[in-house]
Amino acid sequence: MGNNIKQYAIGEILDGRYFYIPAYQRGYRWTEKQVGDLLRDLLCFANDSKSDEDFYCLQPIIACPITEEKKLKELFKSVYDKNLLEKGVWEIIDGQQRLTTIFLLYKYLIAKKGWNAETLKEEEDGKELYHIFYATREDSATFLESLNLDIVKGGDDFKSNIDFYHMASAFKLIDSWIKNEGKEINQRYKLGGSLETVRSSFFTLLNGMRDTKSGSVQVLWYELSENKSQSSIKEFQKINTGKIRLTDAELIKGLFLLNRNFEQSSKYIRQSTLAIEWEFIENTLHANNFWYFLQKKGTDMPNRIDLLFSLIYKIHKIKDSEEERFSDILKEADNDILDTRKSVIFRYYCDMFEGKQGEELQIAVAEAWKEVMTLFRTLDDWFYTPATYNYIGLLSQCGDHMPENATQEDFIDYLKDRIKFYLRSIERDEEGKIVTSYKDRKNIYRILLTLNIHLLNVQNSKLKSESDIYKFPFDVLNAQDWDIEHIDSFHTNALKKDELKREWIETARSDRKDFLSVQEQQEIDQKLENKEYDTVIDLLKKNAGETEMDEEIKNSIGNLTLLDAETNRSYGNSLFCTKRRIIIDRIKQGVFIPAATQYIFSKFYDDKGTNRSIWAKEDMESYHKYIICMLNEYLPEYNQ
Repeated sequence: MGNNIKQYAIGEILDGRYFYIPAYQRGYRWTEKQVGDLLRDLLCFANDSKSDEDFYCLQPIIACPITEEKKLKELFKSVYDKNLLEKGVWEIIDGQQRLTTIFLLYKYLIAKKGWNAETLKEEEDGKELYHIFYATREDSATFLESLNLDIVKGGDDFKSNIDFYHMASAFKLIDSWIKNEGKEINQRYKLGGSLETVRSSFFTLLNGMRDTKSGSVQVLWYELSENKSQSSIKEFQKINTGKIRLTDAELIKGLFLLNRNFEQSSKYIRQSTLAIEWEFIENTLHANNFWYFLQKKGTDMPNRIDLLFSLIYKIHKIKDSEEERFSDILKEADNDILDTRKSVIFRYYCDMFEGKQGEELQIAVAEAWKEVMTLFRTLDDWFYTPATYNYIGLLSQCGDHMPENATQEDFIDYLKDRIKFYLRSIERDEEGKIVTSYKDRKNIYRILLTLNIHLLNVQNSKLKSESDIYKFPFDVLNAQDWDIEHIDSFHTNALKKDELKREWIETARSDRKDFLSVQEQQEIDQKLENKEYDTVIDLLKKNAGETEMDEEIKNSIGNLTLLDAETNRSYGNSLFCTKRRIIIDRIKQGVFIPAATQYIFSKFYDDKGTNRSIWAKEDMESYHKYIICMLNEYLPEYNQ
């Protein structure tokens, strides 16, 4: 039998079962803050208004059943009895701290009621507190079972036994927390200051089952196959060194691949087929050129297939809702997904398969997986179609949610409308020019990125090609630190140190050597000898034709472009001719430079074609007009 995933309410495991804590795990070590945080969360949840389906979710428990009698006798030795087989034993690989804290809270609550085990069974429909047994600390199990307030308050010094100390400290904290913070919380909820009311809220919540209307505490129970029990140490090490995290995707994979989903026949989907398709999807998504046309720069997931399940979950959330509510619903869904304690996507699938057996279960699994494969094939189609790939990649960088499917022609129009939506706040003057403020970097970035992507789509549409060369490299955008840069340097006096000034002068002088007269060369030598570096810089700028312009012009869209940080650092505040030389060298080295940036430094926008060494006001105006011409269908209208 393979691994299994279940969803339990704490009330469902209050059946007297046994949890075995192996020797490789340390003892109970939760701090005052951790215990207090859990108590606060539980009580606030208990007091909040809830729908019938609401529950408080603990982090997953990873366990392995132990059913072999011989092994149980070896583990439990003198305390072994037939009750172990009857109640069931699980080795806890991850979750000991949570289970122990819940044990201490529940034990405290029934002690306050004055109940023994028999009374608990009688009053609470057969409930029985579970047992925790420690492989190398048998006395810890005995201490935990016998713990009560009299022992804690009796002044016994537990510091000689670190396990006793932490257990007793947590038990004592529960008592003091309920009397202080718990009472204050209930008063805030206008439930009065009765301590019995506080304890009853906890008790009712912990006893709740999955269908209890007043709410319950639930846990994802990840159960390893017993025949893999020999590898439980490795599983524990992986989890606790961060190599494995039980993301929704891993839990969902376990849910889809349960043997019971494939027991009857293979006419719907074979287990091996599903596993192979899952691996293929994961491998595809882990290719950065595929991933980063779907995701905003800097976004990643431990398991990228989580993206597909997130999209499906959100599609179902907005299904049958009014379009104007989509944004709010999707925002709420994103918040739920980010709250890893809820595991909302896993629970979505868990509820889908819950209660189904045989052929009905197989059909449900096959249909759910068909939806996953349909979505993946849609994404794959978008990836291999340059225009669609470019538009979706642009929208992803704008933070747009994944678009719904449509016919190809309508879909392209839809994508263009979405791009127009993201450029809607751009201002235009009465002449149609783009009004920019360098502080509005988000809109400037979107304009320049849209320009570069649109150029590729224009080229592709003329050739009707499916070649990858017309696809924008969003993976490169993610790998490089791209930003908005001034073409003609904005900071004319940015060089403060003499060493930097000399370096700038040396580079500029070399680039202008064919244009400097003998007299200018001599003047530069004389000024350098006197360390008049600022004067030399002004002389070289004047020779290059770079004149001072006001801030508004230098911050206009006509003087801005996209460039990677490394290239920008390599030329800083250099003359345009130096920048041009460095960028051309970078292109020759194979560094990706955006198309529009290449056009700028190739002087495509110089209508006269007379001077490749400067970026003058006329160049800025020509480039500005070009941007408007290329992007007019996306830009907001203006009053003519």
